[in-house]
Amino acid sequence: MRHEEENLQKACVSWFDIQYRHMKDYLHHSPNGGRRNTIEAARFKAMGVRAGFPDLVLMIPRGGHPFLAIEMKSKDGTVRESQKHFKEIFERVGALYVVVRTFEDFQATINEYLSKP
Repeated sequence: MRHEEENLQKACVSWFDIQYRHMKDYLHHSPNGGRRNTIEAARFKAMGVRAGFPDLVLMIPRGGHPFLAIEMKSKDGTVRESQKHFKEIFERVGALYVVVRTFEDFQATINEYLSKP
């Protein structure tokens, strides 16, 4: 993940942990990005890390969705084919999948999602 996306994600998670502290354990990041040496990359792959898996998953059902998947992107970041593949998979099982590009987008997405019954 580029630093711009990493910094955005850190700010979003920090806000979530304060705003929704009683739900913070339901928001998860799978460490599938970044640079790794060949051995470590092979270990992670063998443990089930998949390229394109979204950056955050909020494991709370709302509005008929079993969970919310969030892909963090910089303002100019492009969604890769592997990420589009996971969007299709997640939507197939009924999850809501969103691409977030700003802190404000994250706040609005979370607040709207959690306001649903």
